[in-house]
Amino acid sequence: MSMKAAWKRLATEAKAAKARRILDMFKDETRAEAFSAQACGMYFDYSKTALDSAGMAVLFDLAEGANVGSARDAMFRGEKVNTTEDRAVLHTALRNLNGSVFVDDEDVMPDIRATLARMKAFSEAVRAGRFEGQGGAITDVVNIGIGGSDLGPRMAVRALAPYHDGPRVHFISNVDGADAADVLRKLDPAHTLVIVASKSFTTIETMTNARTVRHWMAKAVIAPAGQFVAVSCDLEQTGAFGIAADRVFGFGDYVGGRYSVWGPIGLSLMLAIGPDRFNDFLSGGAAMDAHFRQAPLRKTYRSCSR
Repeated sequence: MSMKAAWKRLATEAKAAKARRILDMFKDETRAEAFSAQACGMYFDYSKTALDSAGMAVLFDLAEGANVGSARDAMFRGEKVNTTEDRAVLHTALRNLNGSVFVDDEDVMPDIRATLARMKAFSEAVRAGRFEGQGGAITDVVNIGIGGSDLGPRMAVRALAPYHDGPRVHFISNVDGADAADVLRKLDPAHTLVIVASKSFTTIETMTNARTVRHWMAKAVIAPAGQFVAVSCDLEQTGAFGIAADRVFGFGDYVGGRYSVWGPIGLSLMLAIGPDRFNDFLSGGAAMDAHFRQAPLRKTYRSCSR
């Protein structure tokens, strides 16, 4: 079927779906099983939609006609599938704990693993009290970021709350000063670690909030920048802010912000749940990546062990 014919058929199926009652579709006792998927310990139920088998078939036709499988494989190979910026898209490499991944004939995995090891060492030091605030052990962490530098770790920290056994984690993203004020009024600056997440370290909203928090901390401690960490790729900018190079964690331009929680942007999560559980988090992502690469496109169920 041509792509034009597939799109036309999809429009027809969408029109038909509007006339259906979902309750009526459950007269088919096999619907719940047929319109659900399981992999890697996760269950996805899409039976409670107006989608039927004909609609599913045309969606698969479209995916195959658009060469989704080929594009997927190119992404994992490190090809520059982000044609707008001429970049690879390799958030998957951040959770790939085995093997090599090449971009422009260079294996990016050694740098990724080295950064992960640095994150682990720093997190362990904070959680064990070896890295302290100027009043003693770190009890609270504030992550300052915007977009993917905020939403990814914020979501993961909240989702994995039952596994928190480290310092409390808070987030500031809104440039409105009320956001920072609401977070900071509950904290002791002498026991607070601040993570400034900005790849360029020039993002206006993030740096405005970073300066606000540094000013707040300066009222209580002698060297506030000593309790700041940067997730950035610009050592010159982070150094000018007063953050030592050994407290700067960077990542490649092949990682888009919205997917970056698997790397240094996830430092706040690692501090909350610990390096071992963060490694489990990465392993889960890698397992789903493997499922995505291996499961037949038209197969809705595939068992996946970790």
